Formats: sequence, C-alpha cells, structure tokens
Amino acid sequence: MKRKRWILTAVRLGLCVAAIAFLVSAVNWHDQVQLDDAEGTLLRMVEDRGATVVVERDGRQQELPRAQFTRLDDGSLAIHYGIASVIWRTRRGLALASIMIFLPVPLLQSIRLVWMLAIQEVRLSYWNSIKLSYAGNFFNFALPGTVGGDLIKAYYITRFTHQKTEAVTTVVLDRAVGLLGLVLLAGTMILFAWDPERFGSLALVLALLCAGLAVGALLVFSKRLRHGLRLPQLAARLHLGDQLLRIGRATVAMRRYKALVAASLGNTIVLQFIVMVSAFVMARALEMEGSFVHYLIYVPIGFLIAAVPIFPPMAFGVMEGFYVVFFASIGANTADQAVALAIGVRVIQLVWAIPGIPVPLLGAHLPSAVELRALEAANAAVATQVEPGPQPAAAGMPADAER
Repeated sequence: MKRKRWILTAVRLGLCVAAIAFLVSAVNWHDQVQLDDAEGTLLRMVEDRGATVVVERDGRQQELPRAQFTRLDDGSLAIHYGIASVIWRTRRGLALASIMIFLPVPLLQSIRLVWMLAIQEVRLSYWNSIKLSYAGNFFNFALPGTVGGDLIKAYYITRFTHQKTEAVTTVVLDRAVGLLGLVLLAGTMILFAWDPERFGSLALVLALLCAGLAVGALLVFSKRLRHGLRLPQLAARLHLGDQLLRIGRATVAMRRYKALVAASLGNTIVLQFIVMVSAFVMARALEMEGSFVHYLIYVPIGFLIAAVPIFPPMAFGVMEGFYVVFFASIGANTADQAVALAIGVRVIQLVWAIPGIPVPLLGAHLPSAVELRALEAANAAVATQVEPGPQPAAAGMPADAER
C-alpha cells in the first residue's frame, strides 16, 4: 500500500514538473518586438524611446530606430507582451466584473447539495450547506485535483446524519452531476461549432466520457440489467459487501426522485454557464480574442482536467498547459495571455473560496447542540426498531440487497 502511494506521488510530481517545464518553454517572461527582416526576429524590448527602441541582443543592449521594427496598422510597434505585462495591462474593471459574476456559483452549489441529499432523505439546512460548500471550495486549493474539498465536505456531512454511507455517496453523486454538466456543455458547443480539425480529438474524449456515463446511467436506472449481470450478488461476496450494497441502494434511489435529479442537473447547467461567462469576461479583460463558443468549449474541459485527482492541487501547471495549447491557437492570442487566463480563473475561484477559511476554524462546519440532540434521537429510534428476519431472495444475496 505504501509503495502505491509513493508511486502515485511520484507520478503526480512528474506531471507537475513536466507541465511547468512546458510552460517555462512556451511563455515569454519579457516583452518582445519583432524586427522587420526576412526571419521576423524577436528581440527582448528594454525601453521604447519614441524615435528609437532599446533592445537586448546577445546579452547586450542596443538602440535601434523604429523603422527597423514591424508595425501594426495604427503605426504602433508590434509588441509581444510577456506574462508580467499581460497581467499588468489587465482591464481592472472587467476583471472585477468577472469576479462578481461568479457570486451565485457557491450558492447554487449549496442548493444542489441540499436537493441531492434529500434524495437519500438526509436533511441539511441551506445555511449549513452554504458553509460546507464554501469550506469545500477552500480545501480544493490545498488537496489534489478539485475533488479534495468534496472529501472534506463528505466527512463533515456525515456528522449531521446517521446515514453516513448514503451521505458520502451523495457527495460523490453531486460531483458526478457537476462533471456531467461540464461534459454536456462542452459537447453541445462542439457539435454547434463543429470543426473536425480543431475539435476532433476533444470530441472523441468527450464521446468516451458520455459512453461511460451512459453505461453508468443504465446500471442505475435498469433493475433488470443489474440483476442480469448479478451485480448485487457479486457485491455481497466482496469485502465490505454491506457497504457496497448500501452505496448501490443510495445510487439507485435517484431513480425514484427523477424530478430532483433533473432539477439538480438544470441547476448545474445554469451554474456552469455562469462560470463560463465569468471566464469569458476575464479573457476580455486580458484582451484575448475568440468567440464565446470557444470559451464554452475550452474552459469546461480545463475544469474537467483540474478535477483529475492524480494532478497537483487545482491541477496547477496542467490546466495552464491545456490553455496554452488551445487558447493560443485562437486569433492573435499568445501563450502568455492563455496562462494569465488560467491564473485569472483560479483567482476568481480563490476569491469565493476565502469565505470558507473561517468555517473550520470557528467550528461552524459541525452540527449545533440542537442538531446533535435531534441526530441522537434519530439514532436511538433506528436502534430500537425491530426488523424482521432476513428472507433471502436469491442464493448468496441478502433479502434487502436491492429494491
């Protein structure tokens, strides 16, 4: 077990190092100007003195007349801004607007969590859900991928109910619904703006994800298929089989609450659309080009990449590399702008994760004394219930294995 953890850690660090190495090679750290020669040589710009430009060549500074440089249609120099200048030149009003647009997202996440828990008959108030959602968003920045916060959130939700397996399963399903929204949004936009050369490989990956989700949905909503594959009997024979069967029942419960599932998915689509609008406004603040459709495709896929637990926290370096590959191919966008957009998207999330910091520090993530007494009473009621003896429905499977 320890060896596997070391291997996983090594893979994670290797991916991080490789991604950062790619970014270092792709990003310009200094402003550059282009000579108007046959090769279009790029030189580091030190200073623009109006009639002349000070550049650095072969480690030495040199002053050259402006006539030797490529100019734009308005007569200004064709400057390739480095990452520092890109960030410094950000249109602050639009950047602030992109942050404020993100405001409803944590609230919508909280509402969806309450709905998903209601499917398992786990009651969580909207206020507690809001606190746990903010705390989970904060922990996303400290744990691998963007699912680390879900683990923390799941742990604390179990403190509010005796149905602990169902509560943890619901958090996983809540995350699955969120990822499904990203896949549907990006996939729909790819079909809308179909271009085999640009979107072919992405479409294939999303198609495989959709196929996997479709198989999972069949297993959830088709009792005949589950029994045909003898999944309950198989789970009952495994280690912790009782827990696996409870997870299965918690998942199958979604079938009985189709309206809540549909509402949760609708909530997710609205939520994800707001996130994309926020990212698009941030891109415009960075003076990036490209239609809104491109951002509805690439930004969701960037979030899908960030959700892979094997990557570093928030997939740092990996998501930036993805943005460089795809956003730098749109119009005159540069790798520096693409990296700045990835940073900007992270800043937006971090701003709205900050309210989650005091939640664990102040103990606000735990149930109150009144809620604890109610929970203890519920536990006592469950413990005193007299259940009928098991009546096996099939060889090797408990009678209550599946409903």
